[in-house]
Amino acid sequence: MTRTTHMRSARRTAGWVIALTAIGLSGCDRERLLGVETPDQIRPEDAASPNGALAVRAGALRDFAQFFGGTTNVGVNVYVGLLSDELINARPGADHIDQRAFNETTFPAAAWNKFSDSYTQTVRAIRALRQYSPEGADRGRNIGQLYALQGITLNIGGELFCNGLPLASVNDEAPEAATLVTTTQLYQRAIVQADSALASLGTAAADQSFRYLARLAKARAQLNLAQFAAAATTVGAGGDGAGSVAVPTNWQYQVEYSQTTLVNTIFDWMVNTGNFGPADREGINGLDYRTARDPRVVISTTSRLGQDGSTQVFTLQGYPNGAAPTTLVSGVTARLIEAEAALQRGDTQAWLAKLNEPRADAAVRTLRSISSAADVLPPLVDPGTQEARVSLHFRERAFWHYLTATRVGDLRRLQRQYSRAANAVWPTGAYFKGGTYGSDVTLTPSFAERNNTAYTGCTDRNP
Repeated sequence: MTRTTHMRSARRTAGWVIALTAIGLSGCDRERLLGVETPDQIRPEDAASPNGALAVRAGALRDFAQFFGGTTNVGVNVYVGLLSDELINARPGADHIDQRAFNETTFPAAAWNKFSDSYTQTVRAIRALRQYSPEGADRGRNIGQLYALQGITLNIGGELFCNGLPLASVNDEAPEAATLVTTTQLYQRAIVQADSALASLGTAAADQSFRYLARLAKARAQLNLAQFAAAATTVGAGGDGAGSVAVPTNWQYQVEYSQTTLVNTIFDWMVNTGNFGPADREGINGLDYRTARDPRVVISTTSRLGQDGSTQVFTLQGYPNGAAPTTLVSGVTARLIEAEAALQRGDTQAWLAKLNEPRADAAVRTLRSISSAADVLPPLVDPGTQEARVSLHFRERAFWHYLTATRVGDLRRLQRQYSRAANAVWPTGAYFKGGTYGSDVTLTPSFAERNNTAYTGCTDRNP
């Protein structure tokens, strides 16, 4: 059982670098330091040393944490929750995303900015580490972690945003126009980055968690590309070379946050304040996240008035403060990928066994704080038809992956790979706060991106 804490370590590294830089400066030097025009950025010349490269790495890790689940402008896990059936809006003026009628000029509308920050800063950090860090296991491990996180970032970008996105060149010395990429190309790039992570990482125990992370990033992209058998191979025994073990079911990678410097977005926007809340059977097709009383998604039994003064919201449990960690990926996903591959090849028995494996795993229940005997997940039974099996499979994915920025990708896959109609998958019909749901199944880049001459709008917004 592994709990990854590298995000917190990265913040310490950044702090040490800043502290060491400040020691011994004269008054004049201090004035110059405090007078820089971009005090929140590490300039390329500042990274030209081993410590500088580590500072860039720390910044990239922070940008990823911010993108995934940080408080400023809301983490992408909340964006995915709002567009899908996981969350409802209770904030004035923010109904557009929950109503599937995305307005790129209205809050919340900064998911693209954070995606871009995470992508570009991991590129810069990998470049700095390659150039300035001494060769050795630490450098390989640091670079491998960043490649793996970049693979996750590209997957989320492909799942959440429209087709035809402007991806920055990240050439600081000779900036070039962004390259327009298709959703398919984003997934293909994610596979390349995951393979780069595995090539960079060693085989020591300290590298193993990052190897699992990279394998899941690769398998997620393969699943998005409908390469089901390949995805199952990637996460299974031998998927990391001859003799390698399957990604353990009871392994997880968590992104960590800080009560003071980078607050968890779920706590800040959903627990501490009632801006958004867990949904329940939203728009006809939404799942019963609250009333199911499933121990994987624990929600309060009482509601409160939301920030808009009219919407009643319940509170998601498990996030007691702003430093609460958020699970990014886990070994449960590996079993679900293997299950879907079995379902695709018509092996119902193997499919059901893989679905039931994490439900019966005591270590997984401990990770999920499922301790009461009454809460132990009973084994699933075959619902009898292929259509019902697909529905059950994606329900399991929804409850295991709740608020981990995967649900929009899954709903789009149900359309794209399983030929389900939009009005049978997404929240639809009358919107609970008035009007009707729109037709969006993706978000678009932020309005500011229209200043980019390489980008003239989405190629399409198909699933």
